[in-house]
Amino acid sequence: MPAARPADGAPRRRGPRPRHTRQDVALAAVAIADADGVDKVTFRAVAARLGVGVMSLYNYVPDKQALVYDMVAEAAAELRLPEPTGDWRADMHGLAREQRALLHRHPWLVTESSHLQPLGPTVLAPIEWALGVLEPTGLPAPERLETIALFNWFVGDVVRGELAARAAPPPDSERAVAQARQLGELLATGRYPRFAAAVAQSRPPDPDAPPYFDRLLDRILDGLIGVRTAEDAG
Repeated sequence: MPAARPADGAPRRRGPRPRHTRQDVALAAVAIADADGVDKVTFRAVAARLGVGVMSLYNYVPDKQALVYDMVAEAAAELRLPEPTGDWRADMHGLAREQRALLHRHPWLVTESSHLQPLGPTVLAPIEWALGVLEPTGLPAPERLETIALFNWFVGDVVRGELAARAAPPPDSERAVAQARQLGELLATGRYPRFAAAVAQSRPPDPDAPPYFDRLLDRILDGLIGVRTAEDAG
């Protein structure tokens, strides 16, 4: 006998209503990853946090990889995308700062974000935003997509280095002196004249100069966009 249907024609749900949603499961996993690292995200740990049985989680997500994809999507939803100002360089700097802050709030994103991530709303939103911001550069859409991919890679790589430095043990003064002595001896051989000249010409940081991150970002944007637009103008 077919299942009874309510007035709207939809089949009636059998059994108890689920206590949680797929988003609840993802947010619980995000909280565990933020506190203890992504390696601690297991179905058992997530189930314990939600107060449900382990097997019940399979009603929401089919496997661990799907859970990680959901975690990335939930974290990406935190990214703030302000109204573009019309200054593409300033807007891209703003996006980079937002991304950098997001990655520091959720350090596991650096390793768990990948090109295999399903393109849901929270992933597509910043791509769509950046495509619009970069329209004044005159780059064709495919090249703007490539620019965004390299831009994202740059921000992620910078944060990866910052996180590694933060996790590193305090510097050993004796080791630092030994390494400086070894470098001096290598440069004294004359086999690395260009590097020696670059070191000699380096200046102390200028307190009035843009921060290191912004200076590097400008170099990236100049290389990806400035050179092409200059060629087009010529």
